[in-house]
Amino acid sequence: MKGFFETFFIFFIYFFYILWQLPQFMVGLFVWIFCKLTGRLTGSDFGTACYWTSRSGLSLTSFFVFVNEMCSDKTFMHERGHVKQSIYLGWLYLPVIGVPSIIWAGLRRLGLFAGRSYYSFYTESWADRLGGVKR
Repeated sequence: MKGFFETFFIFFIYFFYILWQLPQFMVGLFVWIFCKLTGRLTGSDFGTACYWTSRSGLSLTSFFVFVNEMCSDKTFMHERGHVKQSIYLGWLYLPVIGVPSIIWAGLRRLGLFAGRSYYSFYTESWADRLGGVKR
């Protein structure tokens, strides 16, 4: 009987873990499927990292952390910081962190805010702190 209760407890924890982060989990699943179908996914350590051809990172729950295989430890730790943000914020992660972070990255690629560090933006500096990254 002990095995049943342990299994049920683990299922219960994972169910609510995914439910708490459902919007980003669904986006992460969509991105993973898209990358898999288009050949942009080069490997995966489920629950650790999904390796893709892009040079940038993307964190959508601990199940979907997209990084380049050649990324630095700092980049991986930074993305793990975003995972912690997702756990803390739940359904608020995408509007509070995800969307502003993508807009910030896009503006930087357009050459705006070139004088400021990418990691000075609140979404990125908080991810660095949570991931234990010193810059």
